[in-house]
Order: sequence, then structure tokens, then C-alpha cells
Amino acid sequence: MANTIRAGRIRGNPLTGLCERICIEVQRVFDGCRENFNNQSFTLTVAQISAEATPPFTFVEASGSGEAAFENVVTVPLGNGRSRVSGDIVLPVTVTFTDAYNNAYTGVSSFRVHREFVLRLPEQSLVPYRIEVFAVFESLIGSFLSDDTVAGSGCYVYVAKVIVPTDILIPTYGNCVYPGCVDCGDACNALLSIPLFPIE
Repeated sequence: MANTIRAGRIRGNPLTGLCERICIEVQRVFDGCRENFNNQSFTLTVAQISAEATPPFTFVEASGSGEAAFENVVTVPLGNGRSRVSGDIVLPVTVTFTDAYNNAYTGVSSFRVHREFVLRLPEQSLVPYRIEVFAVFESLIGSFLSDDTVAGSGCYVYVAKVIVPTDILIPTYGNCVYPGCVDCGDACNALLSIPLFPIE
């Protein structure tokens, strides 16, 4: 009999098998938005450059992705539950470059950009909301202005989300039942089954 208490597509009536209601703690995305930008000028101050790297340096790449800091946040109500949100997105990036002897090195920096956007913000409650930003930055065009400063142009994408810790009630099919693991083979048995000499 097929195991129906497992993750996967629902086949048939989705109400069949519901057996309980569970209260779970989640990070609810109350609202969010996304923006893309291309050919954006930037200047980066590069740190943690190896002492073995010999100037002059040649820029290769600057990139970063992940959760970004959102600093100096200001919100201004616009009515109808919407607000103008402004702040500085700060994303750690890795700068790759070569030195005078064509040896490759990396340094660290941060890409900072000020942005404003409109989001729905929750009404005041005991549990506060927060604004999270995920960003990706990429540049293949740049040059060193000095031994620790890079200027160039690149592109970036960010997603801003209003997050509210929330307890929600959901219907469930109970605890998940995992199928048995499938053995992918024993390497030793395969090796030992090989004949000692070629078969004519």
C-alpha cells in the first residue's frame, strides 16, 4: 500500500486524511517588493588584502549575495496601511583581483545603496515586525583607483520583505512517515565480485 503520510503531490481529494489542527510558529511575510538595477556606478573600499599582493592591482570581479543589513530606516505613513520605507542596503562583497605578478587574490568590502519603496506595514502589536533585505551584487567592470579603492559599474537585485513572527493554525495529516532508504549498492561487494583473471 502506498505511503500517503509523506511529502509530495496530493492525489485525489485533499481533505481525505486530515486528522488534526496544529499551531506552528512561522515568519510570516506580510508584504514585499523586488527591484533590479543594471549599469550602476559604485566605489568600494577593499580590506583584508594579503600583504603578499604586489601593486598595481587589476580588478577581476566583485560579487556578493545573501542577507543584507538595512540601516538608517525611516518609515512615513502614506495612508491605507501603506508606508514609504527608506534606508541603506549594505551587502558584504568579495573583490577578486590580480597583482603585478598576475597572482590572484581576494579582499572584502561592502556595497551600500540608499533605497526608498512603498510597503504595507502591520498595525501596532505586541510582536514587532522587521524589514529583511536579500540582495545580489555582481560586477565584472572596474579598476583600482588606489591600492584599496575600486570604482566600476555593476548590477544588483534586492528583495525587501516585511516579516512578522506569527503563530498560525493549520490543518495537517499528522506526523510525516518516511519511506525506507534505498540501498545504492555495496562498493566492496562489487569489487569482490570481479574475477581475478580475465575470462576468455
